[in-house]
Amino acid sequence: MKTNFLKALTVLPLAAVLVSCGRAAIDPNDYLEVKYDGLDTVARANATVDYKQMVMDNLKAFGIKDEDDDHDIDRAVSKLKKYLGGELDKTSQLSNGDTIIFEWDDDKVEKLEKKYKIKLKVTDKEIKVTDLEEAKEFNPFDYITLEYTGVGPDAYAKVKVDSNLPVSYDYFKVTPSSGLSNGDKVTVTFGSSKSDEEYIKEDCFRQGYLPTLFEKEFKVEGVQSYVKKIDEVEKASYDRMDKYARKEFDKLADSWEKKKLKDIELIGVNLYTPKDETAYWGKNALCFVYKVTTNKPEGFKDDKEEEKTTEAPTEAATEAKTEAETTTAKAEEATKAEDEKTTTTTAKDDKKSETTTTTAKADDKKDDKKSDKDSYTYYYFTSFVNVLTPDTNKDKEYPASNVQKPEYINFFGVSGDAFVKGNVLFEGFETLDDLNKAMETKYPKSKCETNIKK
Repeated sequence: MKTNFLKALTVLPLAAVLVSCGRAAIDPNDYLEVKYDGLDTVARANATVDYKQMVMDNLKAFGIKDEDDDHDIDRAVSKLKKYLGGELDKTSQLSNGDTIIFEWDDDKVEKLEKKYKIKLKVTDKEIKVTDLEEAKEFNPFDYITLEYTGVGPDAYAKVKVDSNLPVSYDYFKVTPSSGLSNGDKVTVTFGSSKSDEEYIKEDCFRQGYLPTLFEKEFKVEGVQSYVKKIDEVEKASYDRMDKYARKEFDKLADSWEKKKLKDIELIGVNLYTPKDETAYWGKNALCFVYKVTTNKPEGFKDDKEEEKTTEAPTEAATEAKTEAETTTAKAEEATKAEDEKTTTTTAKDDKKSETTTTTAKADDKKDDKKSDKDSYTYYYFTSFVNVLTPDTNKDKEYPASNVQKPEYINFFGVSGDAFVKGNVLFEGFETLDDLNKAMETKYPKSKCETNIKK
């Protein structure tokens, strides 16, 4: 983009005055024109002399009979250019108020006066520079934004220039441009270095603008970093990871043959961060922990049921002995109880309703116990490794570089993140402690933060 600013001096009224002996008096300054290109303080001046008009205004003095005699007119113009000329004493870096001089070269004027009936009044002309337009000031840093790529502390910065920058020069340099984290400070220069300022200033001036600033410091903000605390995880990310983990678990549950899913509950998360930042397994791992409830498959017995089965004979023998000892006492009281039967009938009728209610509650508890007895709970996990904040990948299912779920081997015995009860395989862990121990093995030499309430 380039704008030219042209300003011309007003040409003085033309004069053709006859003097003695029929000569025409001509002031060459009447045919001098100065034009300006540029803005105040950096303008350039260019001078021209209208020789043809000088001839046309004095045809008879130049021996020309008709204004249509182009050949004679061109010859006269050529002679004037050859023997009458000059130049400005200053043509650049002009400002309003400057005075410049057009200096005529009159060494050969006599040749013109001998050839033509003219008298040339040659005097140098002083010209005061006025009406130069001033540059519009602008702050080039109002037209840029810093963009960051990568993850702190190894992020990179680059400058994005808005399309409405008012000048064509659009080079900006950021230092340092790599190894960045939030809170760092970088310096952006308009141009590649301080030595470019004069060139840039002149270039912008030619386009009508003046930069007010060539260097500015910026604080690095918005760079993605690896989550180090649970409360740094954005809610949207947290919910999206939970949604992803549940969807993947549903696929697993659909493949079950010997058990059925009753419920899956997110009980919280563990965040593992390495004590040594060079840990091979990653920068962090956000482990979502779920409590899973299934039906109890056929042939399954947990530890409590086996314990009850072992204790059952002893308890039965004790109960039989006690019953025998009380049989005689009950017989003796039978007669007495019969006498009181009539008396207590009314009272029993009054409590009938209460007894019915108590029986119903007992039946409810029995059903609850039956339900608990038919269910089994264990623990499952899904870990998201290298979770970032802020989350800029809203279009993805989860904001992490990889996802880890229970892995195991079932070859002449189960090993890994699974166990067997009865004849049924469970992907996960029997207890929360077992899960935590396994996670410590997966993410060695790490710190663990949890929001799981035990």
